[in-house]
Amino acid sequence: MNPDRRYRSGEAAKLVDMPAATLRIWEQRYGVVSPPTSASGQRLYSDMDVVRLRTIKSLVDKGHAISAIAHLDNDQLLRISSGAASIEPADIPRSAKLLLVGFSDGLIPDLPAGVTLKTFRTIDEIPHADDDKSTATGIVLRVEAMHEDTVLSIAAAARRARCHQILVVYAFGTRRAVDLARLEGMQLTRTSDALLHTRDLLIGFARKLAHDERAASAREPLWSRSPRRFDEQTLTRLAQQSSTIACECPKHLVELVLQIAAFERYSDACQSRSSADALLHQHLGDVANRAVTLFEDALAALVEHEGWSVPASTSAPRRDIR
Repeated sequence: MNPDRRYRSGEAAKLVDMPAATLRIWEQRYGVVSPPTSASGQRLYSDMDVVRLRTIKSLVDKGHAISAIAHLDNDQLLRISSGAASIEPADIPRSAKLLLVGFSDGLIPDLPAGVTLKTFRTIDEIPHADDDKSTATGIVLRVEAMHEDTVLSIAAAARRARCHQILVVYAFGTRRAVDLARLEGMQLTRTSDALLHTRDLLIGFARKLAHDERAASAREPLWSRSPRRFDEQTLTRLAQQSSTIACECPKHLVELVLQIAAFERYSDACQSRSSADALLHQHLGDVANRAVTLFEDALAALVEHEGWSVPASTSAPRRDIR
């Protein structure tokens, strides 16, 4: 290695075989490396920086969470990479349940207290969710090949189990299947030797599950549809109300709610050429429903601010209707 040689961010990213945008995120969010900058503000990476980044990327590709390894020094990274050490299970949730598919019972390692496992032979065996909302639940699947129908089955299982945290470990997959899985918010790890790193995969996923549950404990899965808060008759009346606000925001809010709700219905009724298309249209309808919910909440705040009366039947509590 040449200690004097320096690479710009694009060059370093190519050497590590990762997008330059990912490299920037790793630096800004996790501080994986701290290269000096030139007079013009360009980051200048050394050969040692590139080696460190390659090691970290290799571990992430094997299922390690970037947040769990970014702070480790080079010796620690190399020991974990060689199998001589493992990541300590810090920050594991007190109560977490992992639903595993594709992992042999005899190869599942012991995990920290508080993490329970349920194994299934196939995706279709994953049951409907119970009423216990105190336990963070995630799905971890290992598949040899990932195709579009695989993603559709995973999405259906996630809806049944009410899981919005899904880790799919695969060896091979089509580009369309990968894009579809990412659209559904699935975490993907491509590796052919997942069984050799099962413990670290599960601990890393449990840690991510813990973090996301704390950061967004009230967040529901994107596919959790909510009923309308205001009916069209009430919306029309609200749009015609005299407002103390010196603008037409109430009217514009009503228009947005009506337009986005119409798009939600349109997307749900749109013809699909395949099951993958149907999943895409469902996703569009889910997004539209979430947008309607946000704008109706804003409209409800405006109604309260203005002191307007709204019939009780049009402002019922929201609930999961899927």
